[in-house]
Amino acid sequence: MKPAAMRMLLAVLLGLALLAGLAGCGKKTRPVPPDTVMPAPIADLSYHLDEKGVALSWSYPRQTVQGDRLPYRIEKFELFRAVIPSKDYCPDCPIPFGPPIEITAASSDQGRVSYQETLLRPNHRYVYRVRSKAGWFVSSNDSNTVSVVWDTPLLAPMNLRIEEGDKALTLRWQPPTGLLDGTPVSDPIRYQVSRSTDGGETFTEMPGDPIEGLVHADKGLRNGKTYFYKVRAIRLHAGTMAAGMASPSLSAVPRDLTPPAPPQKVRAVATSEGVKIIWETVAEPDLAGFRIYRRSAQNPTPERIGEVGGAGLSFLDAKPPKGRGLWYYSVSAFDQARPANESTYSMEASYEVSE
Repeated sequence: MKPAAMRMLLAVLLGLALLAGLAGCGKKTRPVPPDTVMPAPIADLSYHLDEKGVALSWSYPRQTVQGDRLPYRIEKFELFRAVIPSKDYCPDCPIPFGPPIEITAASSDQGRVSYQETLLRPNHRYVYRVRSKAGWFVSSNDSNTVSVVWDTPLLAPMNLRIEEGDKALTLRWQPPTGLLDGTPVSDPIRYQVSRSTDGGETFTEMPGDPIEGLVHADKGLRNGKTYFYKVRAIRLHAGTMAAGMASPSLSAVPRDLTPPAPPQKVRAVATSEGVKIIWETVAEPDLAGFRIYRRSAQNPTPERIGEVGGAGLSFLDAKPPKGRGLWYYSVSAFDQARPANESTYSMEASYEVSE
């Protein structure tokens, strides 16, 4: 027989022995399995509040109390809940947990188990603990305790807008007008920004404490990539933070706003085919090409006469101006951004028409 099966058999036999003993004395208590098979208590029960209610989550148990791998699979979880009016809550008093809510282990997702509770009562405190179970006999001890206060949520922040920058996006919004039931709010309000990079399917809260102001700058982003955002209002009330409703999602794309350096050593050379403009390349990783400009001595504004790709370092003006006079050529560089960023004009190269 395999060691895991042997340990499970011993646990069952021990449970039967305990049941026999209990039947003799008439006292009913929950039997405690040995540490070799007893699941370690869940230690990371956590919660997230939003306008829908509270979402609880915890890790799927993998080890026994002694740190060994569990010799069986967890079948279900028992979620214990206490609902206490905020005005009656006593931190040092026993917690009046109700009957457990059973959650099947099949609800686990990639090592995490989740449970969503809605229709919460305003101005009430909700206290939670959870146990894991493998049948009637094998049960863990209680998890850590989490406590949340539910109140009527704030409305969503208004007029969310995003300013696109270079590797950065700046979010701005206006405060909510009050609570969902129309009640005005005098309590301090903070804001939680959430971001999605998968097309707006999954949002993750930005790290750090909730924001006091109405602006958030998200930096270090990748230019050309689409980011989605939501902003949630959080009410500071009676020493607790009550999450409000989230704004509709809004997307934006950070873009390159830095133009390349202008080309250097621009020259205009007369050839049998026309005027050839020559310049040196620009050391830019996202260089897309060059634009060539020409102006007369009487006109201060250059006119674009051509464009070449980034590999090109010359341009032929096949139809140079006729008639006596002095003409000036300049070159700019532009990058791959959309829209492209264009450099300033280079130093001008002159060309004199003598006939």
